[in-house]
Amino acid sequence: MSDHQWENMSDKDFEAMLENTVSQLPPDDIVAEVTPWKKSINRVLVGMALNTITFNFLCLNYILPAIGTILLLLGFRTLRRENRWFGACFVLAIIRAAHLFPSLILNTTIIHSTVNASDISYALTVASFLLLFIEYICLWRGFIAAQRKAGVPPHAGGVAALLVWYAIMCLLALIQYSGLIIAGIMIVGYIFIIRSLYKLSKELDEAGYAITTAPVKITDRCIVISLAAILLIGCVCGYVFGGSYPMEWSALGPDEHDEVEDIKAHLIDLGFPEYVLNDLSAEDIAACDGALQVVVDVTDEPVNDGRIETTQGGVGDYRQIVQNTVYDVKELRITGVGVQVPGDRERWIIFHHFLWTTDPGFYGTESIQLWPVYRDISEGWHSAGDVTGRVLYDDGEETFVADYYSLGARNFTSDTIFWGEQSRTDVFAEFSMPHNGQNHRGYVAYPVDEVEDGYIISSWFNYTHQRSWLQYPAMTATEKRMANSFDDRAFKTVQDALQFYPTDEGVEMIS
Repeated sequence: MSDHQWENMSDKDFEAMLENTVSQLPPDDIVAEVTPWKKSINRVLVGMALNTITFNFLCLNYILPAIGTILLLLGFRTLRRENRWFGACFVLAIIRAAHLFPSLILNTTIIHSTVNASDISYALTVASFLLLFIEYICLWRGFIAAQRKAGVPPHAGGVAALLVWYAIMCLLALIQYSGLIIAGIMIVGYIFIIRSLYKLSKELDEAGYAITTAPVKITDRCIVISLAAILLIGCVCGYVFGGSYPMEWSALGPDEHDEVEDIKAHLIDLGFPEYVLNDLSAEDIAACDGALQVVVDVTDEPVNDGRIETTQGGVGDYRQIVQNTVYDVKELRITGVGVQVPGDRERWIIFHHFLWTTDPGFYGTESIQLWPVYRDISEGWHSAGDVTGRVLYDDGEETFVADYYSLGARNFTSDTIFWGEQSRTDVFAEFSMPHNGQNHRGYVAYPVDEVEDGYIISSWFNYTHQRSWLQYPAMTATEKRMANSFDDRAFKTVQDALQFYPTDEGVEMIS
């Protein structure tokens, strides 16, 4: 209708037009699209597909099953009173959703890996697979019951094929099959099965099968919005309250070093940095009694990505463009200290101290991976005691101190590009820093004894800092380091080494 006709239409003409429009029934194909049976069964089929075939990127392996579970809930909710089998499918869909959505929220916390590795989690996962298998059986029987009600000869080979397909998939998962040929065949087979089920539902629709929907107090829109809100609020709470280690901070007493003041003075005379010495426990200072010499190496390292600086150079017509990464700020100061102490053979105590000179923002977990001297040079040095250390920060005029949340050797398997999977044992210190305060710092220390002359001391300090909470599922800094993966927007690892060659005349630093 043109603008001129709209402008010249009277109120009576407008009401007549509305009456004529409402009195006309929509076309049959439009009516078919909005019938309760077709809408609900399409939701079920799409939900099944999203729960089965997912993609392991962009978190689609979590997003698609969540959407699929919601569609199954909505689809079976409409069909639940059609027959007892569809009703059972609805109950099973609720149970599986009650398992899936809490697990999606749990993935935003750092405890999810521990929970998922427990026997309870394994049992729940097995139960979820069994419930899905039972749900397919109920779906099969529900189709048979619907066909009988519609006067169609019972046949549901597509659903039976789905049961066989699912059993084969469980078997492949049990034997940890990783090939592509059978996986491709299974995907193609699943597509044909879904196509068969769609044709089956279409056959019932064409036979005039209709369902009577029960009145509902809560609309589908409200269910979707409520589930999305619960998931969103739960994930935010998981990141905020479940992303850090529970640290036991306490105020540092001013008299902690009273009994080791003489040892401290001697160490300072030998060149031990006082800012590091003040952070050591009295026990670690006492272990340096009678120190013979001190070796120090200080490095400032960036934990930011820097900026790209482009320069041009060359002679005549030849021009060369060079791009360098420039770090205007280097937030982390790492100080390596070696203290030689008396012993039957040469003995050293190695200290690795870190100090945040600029607050980088703490979003969850921090980790130190220590490669002691004896890790790679066992023929020259061996361990002479446990690894010790602690973390500290200042708040105004007061200093607070805490033990590491975890400090000790950890066994893990990492996947490397050149050597594949390798089992290793390294020392890790795990901790979280508070959001308040300043001068966040800490250290680790350990003693080594000489086994044979002529070997260097090479001690590596690998600090992994979490610089964003935006990761899913949540991973600790230690787990990130164990995975042997590259830095990303959530984590950055800084490496430093204290390396020197002890000689009879002193030490020779290795740059």
